[in-house]
Amino acid sequence: MSEKISVDHLDRVRRNCRFIIETLGGGRPGENAVFICDSQCRENALALSDMALELGLHPIVIDIDSFGGERRYLKMPVMKPLREAILASDVSFMLCDQMLTDFGMFLGNTDECDQALLGHSRRFTLEARGLMEWELDPERILRDRERTLRLTDLLNKGGLLHVTTERGTDFSCEMVKGTDAIYPVMAIIPFYVETAVIPALGAFNGHLAVDGASQCAYAQRGFPIRPGIPGYMETCMEPLQIDIKDGRVCGFEGPKLQMERLEKWMSGSDPHADLADEIGLVTATSRENDRYGWLIDGTHQTHCVHVALGNNNRRGEVIHAPEHCDFDMHDPKITLDGKILYQDRQFNDELLFQGARV
Repeated sequence: MSEKISVDHLDRVRRNCRFIIETLGGGRPGENAVFICDSQCRENALALSDMALELGLHPIVIDIDSFGGERRYLKMPVMKPLREAILASDVSFMLCDQMLTDFGMFLGNTDECDQALLGHSRRFTLEARGLMEWELDPERILRDRERTLRLTDLLNKGGLLHVTTERGTDFSCEMVKGTDAIYPVMAIIPFYVETAVIPALGAFNGHLAVDGASQCAYAQRGFPIRPGIPGYMETCMEPLQIDIKDGRVCGFEGPKLQMERLEKWMSGSDPHADLADEIGLVTATSRENDRYGWLIDGTHQTHCVHVALGNNNRRGEVIHAPEHCDFDMHDPKITLDGKILYQDRQFNDELLFQGARV
């Protein structure tokens, strides 16, 4: 029995690795592949490297634990050998926790973070936790990715996006006329995908009832305002209420702890981080996203929409400004010109999958 379990386990790992490298990463024989890891994900990197070799790629594993580590990533220097390896590779996979570091930090250019997330450079952030346990559902994952592209296409045709929740969230933004960019975010693999909407300055209006997790407790990649309080640990509190008028926070109320934290974070930067910088329409439906991804702050859940506050003065160029915090809202109803896109934890795929993509 133990031998059978061992064989089944090995087969599952091999299937997972192959799907990640070949299908999601587009890895092909003869290409150079880089896998970046630390002590938390080293075994996963080695398993992926073995599969890459079997598929005919030329893999290398770069372990940065002694430079990054759990609490050293923000002080980690840009290492020329790592930078050059990433730039010279055909495809790169970062297995380190994405809330601690990113390709922008590795390459010494913050714009590279967004370029990677948008898939422009075949630099993938891999949610590596669970690689040995996942029973990947390729059909679901690929449909989520196709849905993301179709939703992005639909929003880019224009219309009034309106989001409400039973807890009180109610906001709207005119697509195209009131946006500077609408992006498909598809390079956090294997589970996570979203359509990221960047509202134009002054175009976002409404009310947020933040009944999901927020990143304000961590406030940017492990640099805590109040250490050790991931956002998901505070979802038992009454929702933080945030009012936004003409794209800027005009009022907020809620638990004293969260109000103080939000005020400190918004006013602690120059310019202040009080702009509605992003609407994140999460298109992932795999529950593994919630179990294995985003564990530091608990945001970006499958049944949520998030709005990011920040200080983005390069709208249309980047998603993430120097300050950027996401706030989750559970179980939204999302409409476009009155037509339902999402309701009762279900996407309206009948609408989204009409016809072929142009």
